[in-house]
Amino acid sequence: MNDFNRNLTWYMKWASSITLIIGMVLTSANFYPLNMYFQLTGIIGWLIVGMLWHDRSLVFLNGVGATIFISAIISSFL
Repeated sequence: MNDFNRNLTWYMKWASSITLIIGMVLTSANFYPLNMYFQLTGIIGWLIVGMLWHDRSLVFLNGVGATIFISAIISSFL
């Protein structure tokens, strides 16, 4: 992995982690559905990190999580 990918991955994992924490805070404060948008954004970020790292467990976990949040967001519109 070249230096650009290492730097990109470092920023993405931290930005995604902070975004997920914001989503958790919004969930605890009952800011629905805004919380799901933040959590979905963080999960997609970690999904990309998992793909860059070739880490199947991260890809699987965050792929499933993204599917769950996307279906929940769609349900919130119906």
